[in-house]
Amino acid sequence: MKIARHLKQASLALLLLSSLAGLQSAYATGTVAGTSISNQATVNYSVGGIAQNPITSSTATFVVDNKVDLTVVTTNVAAVTGNPGQTAVVTTFTVTNTGNSTQSYKLTATDINGGTVFGNTDNLNGLTLSTAVDTNNNGTYDAGTDQIGNLGDIAPAASPTPVRVFVLATIPLGATNGQFASVRLKVEAATAGSSGGTLVTESTGADNAATVDVVFADAARNGFEEADSQYAIQSAALVVTKTVTVISDPFNATNPKAIPGAVVEYTITVQNNGAAAATNVAIADNIPANTTYVAGSITRNGSAVTDSSSDGDNGQANGSPATSIAVTIANVAAAGTGNVKFRVTIN
Repeated sequence: MKIARHLKQASLALLLLSSLAGLQSAYATGTVAGTSISNQATVNYSVGGIAQNPITSSTATFVVDNKVDLTVVTTNVAAVTGNPGQTAVVTTFTVTNTGNSTQSYKLTATDINGGTVFGNTDNLNGLTLSTAVDTNNNGTYDAGTDQIGNLGDIAPAASPTPVRVFVLATIPLGATNGQFASVRLKVEAATAGSSGGTLVTESTGADNAATVDVVFADAARNGFEEADSQYAIQSAALVVTKTVTVISDPFNATNPKAIPGAVVEYTITVQNNGAAAATNVAIADNIPANTTYVAGSITRNGSAVTDSSSDGDNGQANGSPATSIAVTIANVAAAGTGNVKFRVTIN
């Protein structure tokens, strides 16, 4: 008997839990704001043991109020890389309408000063920021297609679908390799049809059964949510050194000295200590006074470069006699080096 009683109690408990789960699921769906709910009460009674006609109460009616709730998160799991001077560098967020009424939203992106995001301390400011909505829902910012500015109407749903929002940043040209810039997206609930132009205000005072009152149900009860993301700056960090070596002199076969008539070689080395390649690295150098350029002596990364008065991508030995050289190294990879050499004769 005890076993049967325990089984019966367990079954009742499971049934109760199932009922509560069903109620919670129904509550999570949420009745749409503005829905009119009406009902009447019926009273049955007897007089002298004889049942009388039932009496029906007046109808009690109210409309469901607007529960403003939303969720904002970044989909980035680490800082997004960007280069100095780069435009439209994208961080991505999602906005979900978890309330019970169609809302539009005002989007505001701000440059965070200090603080930590993704474990990295913000140490770069001066970003130029704007917002865009993933209009074609492909997960990628498409210039000219995705809507710039605020977020239009999002309807509530039993299973709300997040809408992607992009924050677009222009990285300051003066940013340096290894810096981090944090950004914050603020999403404020606005009235439907206003495209974020008219913010929602919470209703005050007693509930009015005939009107749709507004209740802020977000975590802070202020009608908006925020989320943070971050940019990691990757750039070239060039260090340039110049050395000179005596190649020969008119008198010494070994250990030549820097005397008139001697040939010396200059080596210009570009070392990239950054995380991004440096491209179109243009090196210019004047031929020193009291020396004469040795024609055809320019090399780039060990390969001969033809003297030219017009082709700066190869080399230049300007003037007659030459007064300067100019050589472009197409690419100096991150953690890589490049060099240019040329020779002069001491007058």
